[in-house]
Amino acid sequence: MSFSDSFEYKVVYARRRSMSVKIGDDNTVTVRCPVGTSKGRIEDFINSKKGWLMRHMAANASVMAQFSDVLSMKKILVGGRFYDLRVGVANNIAEGVVNVKSIAALKNLYVKALGEDFLSRFKKFARENSFAYGDVSFRTYKGRWGCCDASNNITFNYKLLMLPEELQNAVIAHELCHTKYHNHSSSFHKLLDCVFPQNRVSEKMLKRYAFVARMY
Repeated sequence: MSFSDSFEYKVVYARRRSMSVKIGDDNTVTVRCPVGTSKGRIEDFINSKKGWLMRHMAANASVMAQFSDVLSMKKILVGGRFYDLRVGVANNIAEGVVNVKSIAALKNLYVKALGEDFLSRFKKFARENSFAYGDVSFRTYKGRWGCCDASNNITFNYKLLMLPEELQNAVIAHELCHTKYHNHSSSFHKLLDCVFPQNRVSEKMLKRYAFVARMY
């Protein structure tokens, strides 16, 4: 049995010249390929990506095991710590418990309870590193932790407040560096590494929490 026979995958045919493969947080695999590509070619392509796919599958399995209660909505993260999640009761964060009347109310609850401390750290970091910025706010994103627009207004995903403080600080540094460089050029990364030296380690850790950005 070849590697491609050991799991199910989805094939999407489109007008394109090459094949690509994508793996989701839940280890679902999608292969995109030109119209008319044979099953044999697709299997050969998947098998050629075996090492890459296996590494990502193992990493995803590790995350799913560590955060199984979060994924099943039994628990929720608060500053990187596991809290019980109770829906339909009230709107407050108590010791070890997040009470929320509905999932839709999570944003207001987190911003009200935790936003002030976050913004205090944001302003301190900006001041100490001479960054100028416009408005700062929170919103719900499904695939990013923050955004800095052309006017240097910065918006953070409220779900960032669920992550450990060190990772929150990493995103703060990242978005403030975008006030100088609105791209991911070498100059941007040089500045980021300078003002936040632990950035490379934090970027790897942030990937383990990518599923959080897509929840709720």
